[in-house]
Amino acid sequence: MATRSRDTSAEKSSVLRKVSTLVLVFLLIFVSILVIRSFPAKQGDFEDTVAGAIRQEMADNHIVLSSGISRRTVADFREPILLDHGSQSRLIVHTARLSETVSVASEGWGGWEWTSAYQDIVYEGDVQYTVDLSRLSPGDFSVNNELKTLTVKIPYAVLDPINIPADQIKFRDVKKGWAAPKDIQMTAEENAQLLMQVSEKMKAKLIDENMMATANDSAKTVVADLLSATVRSIDPEFTVVVVQ
Repeated sequence: MATRSRDTSAEKSSVLRKVSTLVLVFLLIFVSILVIRSFPAKQGDFEDTVAGAIRQEMADNHIVLSSGISRRTVADFREPILLDHGSQSRLIVHTARLSETVSVASEGWGGWEWTSAYQDIVYEGDVQYTVDLSRLSPGDFSVNNELKTLTVKIPYAVLDPINIPADQIKFRDVKKGWAAPKDIQMTAEENAQLLMQVSEKMKAKLIDENMMATANDSAKTVVADLLSATVRSIDPEFTVVVVQ
């Protein structure tokens, strides 16, 4: 009886070990399946998180990725610019208005003040500085792909003839001595000569170094603004730099 009892106990222990082993194997397989199924989702979430962080970092530091377009050449910009603006031989880049006062006198007998008449004449002139874009040549263009700039060399500003309209000539009241015989009367030739003298005085002011510097600075700004629209239509990443 004792021997049979020990044999039965051994058999039961063996069965229990087998059952435990099967259960453990089943649990391991089940857990492995769950892990394998969840891994791609976790990996995708991780990639999304990293990509979002990179995008935010770029936005915070104002980083813009290149559009991937091949490197630009002068030919990309020169022909469209010349087509749009190459015919502008007198592009107005700066204007000014000048006033010049001239005193004329009609001396009477003996040149005494009480026998003479005096009058101030005010001349107001409109002037323009222009740039000839028709003179642009292929050598006036250069491209910097690293800085994304198109540099254009333009001619210096030129002063156009001074325009003094007749309705902008103002004659002040005549001042005359009590014994002056008449008002001031000038011939057409005298008027033309006086107008020429006034124009020369105005021109001397307009070709002054400071005035020309102002006109040329204005020319660079005006031309840069003019060409920027054409350049942006070709490549919005590029800006225009104008030099002389």
